[in-house]
Amino acid sequence: MNLPNITFIKGQGGLGRPLPGQDYVSGLLFYTANLPSGFTSGARVKALYSVADAETAGIVDTYSDATASTMTYEITTLGATGDIFKLTVADIAEENGAAQTQTLCEYTKVAGDTTIAILGASIAAAINALTVSTGYSASFATATLTVAAPKRLGIYLNSGTPYTVTITGTIAGTLTQNVVAGVASLLAIYHYHVSEFFRIIPKGVLYIGFYAIPSPYTFTEITLMQQFAEGAIRQIGIYKNGAAFATADLTAINGVCVVNDDAKMPLSALYAADLIGTSDISTLTDLSTFSNNKVSAIIGQDGGGYGYFLSMTYAKSITTLGAALGTVARSKVSDSIAWVGQYNVSNGTELEALAFSNGKLFTDVSITTSLLEALNNKRYIFLKKFVGKSGSWHNDSHTAIVQTSDYAYIENNRTIDKATRLLYLGYLPYLNSPIQLNADGTISDNTVAMLENVGDVALDQMLRDAEISAKQVVIDPVQDVLATSELIVAVTLVINGVARFITIPIGFKPSIS
Repeated sequence: MNLPNITFIKGQGGLGRPLPGQDYVSGLLFYTANLPSGFTSGARVKALYSVADAETAGIVDTYSDATASTMTYEITTLGATGDIFKLTVADIAEENGAAQTQTLCEYTKVAGDTTIAILGASIAAAINALTVSTGYSASFATATLTVAAPKRLGIYLNSGTPYTVTITGTIAGTLTQNVVAGVASLLAIYHYHVSEFFRIIPKGVLYIGFYAIPSPYTFTEITLMQQFAEGAIRQIGIYKNGAAFATADLTAINGVCVVNDDAKMPLSALYAADLIGTSDISTLTDLSTFSNNKVSAIIGQDGGGYGYFLSMTYAKSITTLGAALGTVARSKVSDSIAWVGQYNVSNGTELEALAFSNGKLFTDVSITTSLLEALNNKRYIFLKKFVGKSGSWHNDSHTAIVQTSDYAYIENNRTIDKATRLLYLGYLPYLNSPIQLNADGTISDNTVAMLENVGDVALDQMLRDAEISAKQVVIDPVQDVLATSELIVAVTLVINGVARFITIPIGFKPSIS
């Protein structure tokens, strides 16, 4: 037996120390007519460091901005003592969007229910007694019972016949479905993407911007957010909530990103928009025909967790934008976000069951291997499974450009963006500096060596961190700096490869030698 003692177990991570560098600094852009409480028309961008920060800024999942749908039941016949009034509703569970039938009340008329008004009040009280468990509430006036659904259900009960009244006895009345149409909570959707980002990268930094819905969309808000962040944003997610997916958006976003490249503030963009109107996902345009290497199209969606519930109550695409952005932020600039050994995005519940953002579940017979291959070849980003391994992974890290491009993948762009940022900072002190020349007008050896070393030093950390495989910085001493006032520094990077395909020849032999 050990001697009695006091033991201390030192915790880790409580200080929330930031990650090294700034590769994880990200942005999320939303368009809305109604700002969260922490934002104003004069302060549309904030830096968030946690989900708690988002909630403090008014980005909450309490459905405060939603409208509850209602139904009514007008009692026309009082009935007799002992009659039973049962009200049920077919709705969905908040945690996973699964269909369910709830009993809102099963009230037996008592002798004291001598009038329709008293009976109606008794039924309303029975419904309200279960509000804590069901979320439904009721009121009664004159002869009409009004039942309000939980705000969280949004538009889900706006159509069809979800409510059923079953009478045992002679009570009678008229049931009217969908009296007040429900409206989904956009704040809950914003909160979802923010929380998914921080689920994937808890110590990330997220600049979030809310801008008025434009007409047309030009996405210049990306630059406004980047300027607010003083160029720190490395990747940004754009959620065109409720508005249709358009390939023209990819071109517009790419153009804005190029402007930021020229301003020495390079970043990559992930785009998500509404695809509910696209019943056949195979009809999506082939993105390899575009030249938009700075932007990727996200078409995946949760198929059995909270994201699925939100999609059912909004009837618009939710997508996996937050999780995808978090994965990009978490990964090294040279990594593919599809790396199976590193970047599982399922926590066992969220993003465990999969769907496309048009609402089609992967369990649907139309979602075949050939369809997934076709969408992958069209260079869309979604989630996939592997036989025998639990979890969910991105199919690839495509950008909207032909696969043969040097910048066909997010990691290609992030790698060169990081290199250009480092080289810019390295060479900036030498802008307008004197260049020592030899008598024949060529650049002196000492100057060439010194300036080549500047580039080497700038990129050394990327080499040490295995973000590149090799580098070379060369200055041609024969270039005519005196005549042109231009110094050309040729930089070559050998980027890391990605094992997108692994082929294993295997067979039998009589012996192995």
